[in-house]
Amino acid sequence: MQIRNLFLLCTVCFLSAVITTSETAAYDGKPPASEDLAAALQRGSDMPESPFQLQVNCTDQKGIRSFDLFAGGATIWNGRSQIMLPTAARSALLKTLIEQEFARFETRYGGRERPAKTAVAARISCRVWVRIEEFQKSSVQQAGGEQSTQLTKLAADLLDQVEQFAQNGVTPADLQGALDKLSDGQLAPQVLRLRFVDLPGKDNNKSGSILHLHGGKVSRQAYSPGHVIEEQVWVPLEQSQYQTLVTALQTAQPASLPGNLWSEDQLELEIRVLAHKKVVLARPFARLDPAGQGPAQQRFDTLLAELRRLSQPK
Repeated sequence: MQIRNLFLLCTVCFLSAVITTSETAAYDGKPPASEDLAAALQRGSDMPESPFQLQVNCTDQKGIRSFDLFAGGATIWNGRSQIMLPTAARSALLKTLIEQEFARFETRYGGRERPAKTAVAARISCRVWVRIEEFQKSSVQQAGGEQSTQLTKLAADLLDQVEQFAQNGVTPADLQGALDKLSDGQLAPQVLRLRFVDLPGKDNNKSGSILHLHGGKVSRQAYSPGHVIEEQVWVPLEQSQYQTLVTALQTAQPASLPGNLWSEDQLELEIRVLAHKKVVLARPFARLDPAGQGPAQQRFDTLLAELRRLSQPK
């Protein structure tokens, strides 16, 4: 029994790694032709309300800095605060990308050839990624080898432009406060991230599921142990579903939940809002009495019902 439980827990951890990898891969598709991206950036600059996304993270003389700009202006600064960038500031970012000819940048600078089966990820010191219209491109600076002063300058200029707005950002003190700010609209839906892995118990022949929420979009994947996970398909999360989910999360008070709870199934829940994160594992722990968890178990079970409703395909 202990061996089986360990195997199932490892399966959950493996799924977590797969999901994280998939999310990153979604940001690094095949780059477009430079002239196509340059034209799209120019069109976006000519129409200030055009939506686009931009991610920048870099380590330089000012330290480790990053921002994640979503379509519409909501921006995560250094993973801790949310800024609402005005239209003029977003337009200035596009102009910087155009003026410094980001469309012509290589997708990778530096780095060394690595064995095909190596498990060690390349260290990245600088990265700029943009998505506009149907185009997306990422340019990264890896440790070792050629170093691109063009990329580090572009990243620094973009970061400097956003940093001036950071002092007016919304920075919740804890997870419960962050959920409250999501509920009253001080934080945008894009800053809520959630991952819910739901695997059936040993006596249940039903398929499991993986629910993932990121950037205001949701993906739902059916999963059966031993079978390939379905390809992620991201769709916008409906406003009514979002509000119901946030209310359920507020009521559950996840920050006060124990890290381990009881369930007949194998469950893993990760909730993240900016710098605040909570992970709960629930399974049939042999030494855990569900009745002994009292209100915490009840709050989790209520939230679980809502997560399972959200996991169902439309």
